[in-house]
Amino acid sequence: MKIAISSRTPLYLGLLTLLALVLNTVLITSQPVSHDDFDVALSAINYMESGQLGPTMWNHPCLRNILVYWALRAFGSGVLGVKGVSLLLGTLCTPLVGLVALRIFRDSRVALLAALLWACDALVIEFSRQGINDIYLAFFPLAAIYLAYRFRESGNQGWLLACGVGFGLGLASKWSGLFPLAVTFLLLLFAGHREGGSAGERLARYARLGATLGIVPVLVYLLTFLPWFGRGYSLSEWPALQRAMFLETSQHQGYHPKQWNDTDNRAYKWFVLPSVFVDPFMNMDSPDGNPVGKLPDFEESVTVELGYANPLVWLLVWPALFFVIRRGARERDEGCCYLGGLFLAAYLPLVASPRPIWMNTALSVLPYAIMAVAFLVWNVAQRFPRRQLVLGLYLAAVLLVASPLYLLAIGKGTKIPFLKEQLVEQYMVQFRKNMPAKPGLGGAPQGAPASPRHAD
Repeated sequence: MKIAISSRTPLYLGLLTLLALVLNTVLITSQPVSHDDFDVALSAINYMESGQLGPTMWNHPCLRNILVYWALRAFGSGVLGVKGVSLLLGTLCTPLVGLVALRIFRDSRVALLAALLWACDALVIEFSRQGINDIYLAFFPLAAIYLAYRFRESGNQGWLLACGVGFGLGLASKWSGLFPLAVTFLLLLFAGHREGGSAGERLARYARLGATLGIVPVLVYLLTFLPWFGRGYSLSEWPALQRAMFLETSQHQGYHPKQWNDTDNRAYKWFVLPSVFVDPFMNMDSPDGNPVGKLPDFEESVTVELGYANPLVWLLVWPALFFVIRRGARERDEGCCYLGGLFLAAYLPLVASPRPIWMNTALSVLPYAIMAVAFLVWNVAQRFPRRQLVLGLYLAAVLLVASPLYLLAIGKGTKIPFLKEQLVEQYMVQFRKNMPAKPGLGGAPQGAPASPRHAD
């Protein structure tokens, strides 16, 4: 399987990656520390130095703890230490979206369009700037899919082994990595079947594929629990831990409802209605410039980060998916069928879940959704005589909408005058009630409440 890449495609992907880096890092040092950021660092230290799980997201696999711990050792307890891994992986998702879309659609223009839509997405930006590991849900499966295509292009078994490791790291981030792994296994299985050969040759190919995408990911996943085993647990106790993790993840028995009206907590609403991930928190660090002994102003003590899905992209997902699947069925287009399978395999289990599913988990689906939208937009624009103008107008509208959404994603929404009052009334009231008594604020000196945890 050979892919013809335009000589300028790497340059454009590099520029889009630079754009993603800027968007993910600008003003990052002024973004207040959240309870989740603090707990991510504490969880990493607990796990690596004593094998303990928690305090945050104990029910999910442990790769984040390992990566953040070594980032803390390398860069200290500042922004790079706590958030550096997410910043890196979130930025690298941009070229990966482009490279995977290039393999799927074999069109560099669609690939570059998908990379641009990904780079400026507010939900992507919000979680690239957090210590929590939801951006891993996009990065590791994308990396593994890219490696699977490199294996198909070259036939080199090293790429396949790297693909298995990539999916293993995805599973070690969250179990949602199992779904793209299954779809990719089927893709490579059918591709190997089409290669023909004797029964023995086919059996050997199937065995290699099963070992590489079946055993290797499990081994990688198991290895991430070495600090837990180092605490004194045995291999026979490991299944009991996995069962406890599964029960908490599937049921959230220990979850406490959020303190505001949280409506975007069901996956079936995604891509049908405008959706947002809401993350308000009391700042962990004191606002600059407050004299000693003076109570901080309310707006300086609370941050609201909102990951609004861009409606000009978000609401095109279902039409785009229908277009992709129809193209795949009518023209026997392998790439379109594969993309449709990736999306449905990642999305439908979330829809079927009986518990709330918040928008942070959408990052396990969003890469495939954005690729489908890019494919639809390009094909629709092609039908107009002045397709470049049509495409340019669409991208201008997307970027125009993305601008205020960016400020909301980085916690600067209260700097927008007409949004400040709405943010305060909708998401900050519960914090105002718990602020220390101060003229004009009200409330009893009860102290700041704990920030709601990322439950997914």
